[in-house]
Amino acid sequence: MKKNSIFDLVIITVLLFLLSACSLNRIAVHMVADALSGSGSSTVFTGDNDPELIAEALPFALKMYESLLQSDPKNVNLLLTTGSGFISYANAFLQSPAELMGYAQHAEKEGMLTRATSLYRRGSAYISRALDLRHPGFSEKMDKGSWSSAFKDITVKDVPFLYWKAAAILGEFSIDSFNPELMLHVPKGIAYLAESLSLEPDYNKGALNELLISVFASMPDSLIYRVDDKKDNFSVYKIFKNYFRAHDRDFDTLTNKEKALFHFNRAVYLSKGLKASPYVAYATSVCIKDQNYTQFKGYLQDALKIDINKDIPDRLANVIAQRKARWFLAHSDDYFILP
Repeated sequence: MKKNSIFDLVIITVLLFLLSACSLNRIAVHMVADALSGSGSSTVFTGDNDPELIAEALPFALKMYESLLQSDPKNVNLLLTTGSGFISYANAFLQSPAELMGYAQHAEKEGMLTRATSLYRRGSAYISRALDLRHPGFSEKMDKGSWSSAFKDITVKDVPFLYWKAAAILGEFSIDSFNPELMLHVPKGIAYLAESLSLEPDYNKGALNELLISVFASMPDSLIYRVDDKKDNFSVYKIFKNYFRAHDRDFDTLTNKEKALFHFNRAVYLSKGLKASPYVAYATSVCIKDQNYTQFKGYLQDALKIDINKDIPDRLANVIAQRKARWFLAHSDDYFILP
């Protein structure tokens, strides 16, 4: 959508139903699909300040996208919109609230996490379809471990697709981190992040760095790198090393905790301090692991100080992140031994 108005969304939705009813040709459907997934997409969803409202509205939009894809299955932009929508919904409205539920809500929590897993996979499948349309054979090469060949023709225009693939893989793994099958896919998810970092390091105001906070804070090297990573033509290690060198840091001398802090600082810098999520990510990964309550409290309080109205495109994400910050502050005695 080219304009930031709910009116545009309503008009396009009505048009979609008219197209379906009249069985117009694929060209007409393609025009609607492009309008919905265009580069000038609106902040009707992301700029809202009511997560419950968006949680109820988003499923309708996602099913609308899927119905369009039935008539226009090779629309890569619509595949990206649909895939990222399912991945976002799984994270923001299923996994995140489920992780804040108590033991008394165990059954409901497990149900929500199961749904989140399913939608992560669903969204990931749409992104894979888009990547295979853009680069035939890409997924097969990645699955076979031929990463150098798979990434050979990848360009900066592919970064959004790689980012959402990584988000889906790491999101699903965070739900079931002891699953051996999922562990096998983690290095692939990191590879998508690394390739994105090499092509567009500042992507989406530090979104790559934000994911890497948790990667370096919680994952052992055996999950981050493949066994032969340093010898392969495509090396995650070398990409990270070069990225840190570009910022006057010696990657090899830093601990993973220090690498997580570096990515936190980059995420805050690139978002101009207007995103609450990096603070929450660092507090709930590094600070809890270190049992540093003072820092934990400080980072969460910093997250709560952010004015959600200063960055409208990220307002919904900030509202959700600040809810998590309040919850963790209220339940800090579940994670720390306090006097």
